[in-house]
Amino acid sequence: MDINRKNKIKIKGELRARRLAAMRSKLLPYTDLDLCLDLSEISEFDTSSLQFLLSIQKELESKGNKLVVVSPSESVERIVRFYNKDFLLGPYIASANEGINHGS
Repeated sequence: MDINRKNKIKIKGELRARRLAAMRSKLLPYTDLDLCLDLSEISEFDTSSLQFLLSIQKELESKGNKLVVVSPSESVERIVRFYNKDFLLGPYIASANEGINHGS
């Protein structure tokens, strides 16, 4: 997991059930800010992964923040679109290097 100063976090490899609890612990410190997840290097993604993203989104929204997923890998995009959760991908799908603009 790589984190840059714009709260853009790149997650690599599998994002499946056995890894989700550890990933949640790593992401929770960042839920007080808008969060941009780069999922371009996710090799395996399933319904538990989607539920994980939705729970992170809910956590962020409860604090007035937002989650943006950029550059989803093919496996991420396939599951997200299959379950009609395209809103997770947002308008930032084509701008992976942008991160979240905090206005300064």
